[in-house]
Amino acid sequence: MKTPSFFDYAMRDQGGKRSRKFLSEMKAFIPWNTLEEMLIEKGVYRPKQPGKAGRPPYRASVLLGSLFLQAWYDLSDPMTEEMIHDRLSFREFLDVQADDDIPDETTIGKFRNALMDGMLFDAVFAIVFAQMKAQDLVLKEGTLVDATLIHSSEPKRKRDPEGNLISNKANDEDATYTSKRNQKYHGYKIHVATDPNGVIKKVSTTTAKDSDTKEFDYLTEGEEHFVSADSAYMSKKRKKALRKKGITNGIIERRVRGQSKLRTKQKKHNKHFAPVRGLVELAFAFVKHHMGYRRTRFKGLEKNDQYHLLLGAAYNIRRAPALIRKLHPQRER
Repeated sequence: MKTPSFFDYAMRDQGGKRSRKFLSEMKAFIPWNTLEEMLIEKGVYRPKQPGKAGRPPYRASVLLGSLFLQAWYDLSDPMTEEMIHDRLSFREFLDVQADDDIPDETTIGKFRNALMDGMLFDAVFAIVFAQMKAQDLVLKEGTLVDATLIHSSEPKRKRDPEGNLISNKANDEDATYTSKRNQKYHGYKIHVATDPNGVIKKVSTTTAKDSDTKEFDYLTEGEEHFVSADSAYMSKKRKKALRKKGITNGIIERRVRGQSKLRTKQKKHNKHFAPVRGLVELAFAFVKHHMGYRRTRFKGLEKNDQYHLLLGAAYNIRRAPALIRKLHPQRER
């Protein structure tokens, strides 16, 4: 690490206390070395070789850290570059000194695209999740499943001077329509599996028209104890399959055709499991409201799926300090 300059020492106590505390906790938790080893192995990052002339590459932690900052603070590439220049807390998080080169927006975008093209955000998510498990922050029993809609730009109708329709093509041809509560949506669905503490265990993306239940088997694969989800996932076949595997069924019951109201047993079931089922929504609430992700930022199912894995990793990192305080308070002493 480069020795701080006099300016760095003079400014070390400047900046927002909350953001500095938050980012220092994030920085301490992220497995930087493991992530860098993965990037080198996959060929998307090459550290400077000893004795080799030329400008040294940006450190992997600076490039990856820039992507995490984007996710946490809802930043575009140009704004990420600007904020790294402007905010001391960002530079401390990245270990960037006052006279260091800072990656520009083009470099940040190219690095992210290289990870997307190589489908490497799967690995980023897996490494962060492994860190969560290594620190005993993932509950071993229980999987909660849910899905949420993410909007993308709708097709725009183009007409010739005579008013004839000549185009009705969407910018993102993979995005599809669906309706929910009599409202039309265009875009994708993010499907997640979390533990009962809200840690994301798996992420998957489909187009909006796909059923919420499409990814259920993938999301619950490996679970042996307990599964919970809202009533959209309930079916006799699924209940029977869970019972056969000895897995506790926490899926919310709903009325079926010909049933005017829920039976007493079904009401008791729902009352018991509803508080647990709702915990999965913590992840979506945080990503949408605190991280500002309400509309897609890329075209195509694969790229959006990769970006959602980055968001899942960033969310888990964000949850880690609170979980350490909750599950392992002795570590804070």
